[in-house]
Amino acid sequence: MVTQLTANLLKSEPGEIVVEDSIIVTYRIVDVKVVKVVEGYHVAVGIGISARYIKPPTAPAGICATGTPYRPASFRTVKPAEAVINAGGREIEIYTEPLAVLIAEGYVTPEGEPCVAIQTVTGWTVK
Repeated sequence: MVTQLTANLLKSEPGEIVVEDSIIVTYRIVDVKVVKVVEGYHVAVGIGISARYIKPPTAPAGICATGTPYRPASFRTVKPAEAVINAGGREIEIYTEPLAVLIAEGYVTPEGEPCVAIQTVTGWTVK
């Protein structure tokens, strides 16, 4: 039996990634959905990201949009994102780390941030 639980976010600590020694990505768990499955739990998270240049590019090629070309990038995880929630009367600690990072080289957001996409993996412990 699967039961949807209400998740209350108690604490959230951002994670940090360094991409090709030129971009810092900060990512945070911003949304959590929890379901109880028989005796266990399944946790799904939504991630919010922001990025900034360590070394600014020479000149932007354009603004990120649908169809902007992204490429895989090398990265180093400085710190995983963490959160603590309460769901169904249980405290759940959540950890999220990047599996892959993609960048649209030379493209920026309307705010001037580098165009970055990340894929993550999530683990949790139930207290």
